[in-house]
Amino acid sequence: MQSEKQYNVPCRCWMFMSNVDFDEILTEAYKRMHRYTCAEASLQALLKLWDMPEPQLSWATAGYMGGILSGETTCGLLIGSCVAIGLRCGQGKDSIPEDHAEGRGTAIAAVTELYEAFKEEFGSTTCKTLTNVDFSDGDQLGEYIVEKKWKSTCDVFLGYTLRKLVSMAEDGRL
Repeated sequence: MQSEKQYNVPCRCWMFMSNVDFDEILTEAYKRMHRYTCAEASLQALLKLWDMPEPQLSWATAGYMGGILSGETTCGLLIGSCVAIGLRCGQGKDSIPEDHAEGRGTAIAAVTELYEAFKEEFGSTTCKTLTNVDFSDGDQLGEYIVEKKWKSTCDVFLGYTLRKLVSMAEDGRL
């Protein structure tokens, strides 16, 4: 599945942030993810990175936890990132995506690129496969939390995902 290597996707985040340090945002996202959900952590970090400070947008992923608890669905980091991509591509638009073919196309291409790169890097996009945890099983969830297993799974995925998206934005693909 995932390897022990360091994921150093280039990050020249200063182009997209207003006086905020990428490492500070990443650290804040790790802390948020450890208390709440992966989807919330990725969405809120990207909103901050892309200077979209509207707290109500964060609610879009509030219920997405542990691959909807069983882990049988898509990793929450990808869900939250998908929402952030759509919001970024729709920023400043005054109507729905179908009225803005170019922005909609950019969002589709960016989500596709992220999902394909993530799957290639980690072998899956499914929460349970990536973490080896059934979040609906109290014993497995408890072990995951007590042993801080997220450090070798979700933390790695979060860092990779945020760096990948910042790199895509810097390269004009988002």
